[in-house]
Amino acid sequence: MSFHVPLLRAAATFAVTAIVSPALRAQDGTAAEVKALRERVEQQAKQIETLTAQVARLNAKLEGGGSPAPVAPPVTDGSEFSVPAARVVTPAVPANVHIVVKGESLDKIAKAHGTTAVELQKLNRITDPKKLQIGQQLMLPPSATKK
Repeated sequence: MSFHVPLLRAAATFAVTAIVSPALRAQDGTAAEVKALRERVEQQAKQIETLTAQVARLNAKLEGGGSPAPVAPPVTDGSEFSVPAARVVTPAVPANVHIVVKGESLDKIAKAHGTTAVELQKLNRITDPKKLQIGQQLMLPPSATKK
């Protein structure tokens, strides 16, 4: 009987170790994975900050034509996953493009730009002039002048 007790204790210890050990290893693996993900998020946040600053410098060059204005670093709230505020960029519409607004027809647009509806149809490959879409960009002929 005395031989069976140590054998049972050894078997119980082995069973507990076999059950608990993978769970502990899984926790260690999960913690390591979370740490790696945090490091990757931090790295990507730094890249986003760098790209945001580059975009701001390029926008300043485009708008001012001169040297770029200095860009302040993004404001963060100190949290680990803070994201810089988004900046709204509205591209300038080229002079030879007309953006269709509500209530416009091809005839009205052509008249406003000193051209014909037929010429606008050909230039923009429009098959049905009644199917203009709000926000659609129409190329204007080089000779068209806005009135």
